[in-house]
Amino acid sequence: MILSLLLFSGCAHDPSSAYYGLFEDEATLIAFEAGDTLFMVILPWSLVTEHAELTDRGPSEVLLELGGMEPLLVVEREGGEFARIRDLLTTLVVNTTDRTLEEVDDQSRLEALKAGAPYLRKTGLADTLSTTCPGLDSFSLLQQIEQFRVYDLRSVLEEETVVDWQQLKSHMRLYLEQVQVVR
Repeated sequence: MILSLLLFSGCAHDPSSAYYGLFEDEATLIAFEAGDTLFMVILPWSLVTEHAELTDRGPSEVLLELGGMEPLLVVEREGGEFARIRDLLTTLVVNTTDRTLEEVDDQSRLEALKAGAPYLRKTGLADTLSTTCPGLDSFSLLQQIEQFRVYDLRSVLEEETVVDWQQLKSHMRLYLEQVQVVR
């Protein structure tokens, strides 16, 4: 997830545009920037793939439809890449803050990454990020963000089978609007 947040941290300040990420068997992500805040909504992989199978469409098409915002970038990667970056950033948080492993969350991962951006530029993490999304300087973009808001809906939406896709799309659009209001 953190990888996607980095990739998406350069979003335009127009919340009608978004960055989308699909990490096979792990998660799907919708990210957008409003003002100085980067918003990230994490959805279960199965939510997107099940609907894609039912409609004979690709997972990225389904995620774009669900997000309802113009894509600035769509990243499709293996889930292992997602987990590897998350583990690296967890280690970064534990080593640079007073948090224990159990206290590390996505918010703290992003804050530690932002704080360490100047010296992390010359590490393997920077190489991993540039390989994942060529042409995007994630660290420079990250420095433009002041706040992060992460909304992980994986456990909420996994418990319920989505029966009415149109209703879910409608609710998701309202949700994406509301997370901007409640900063």
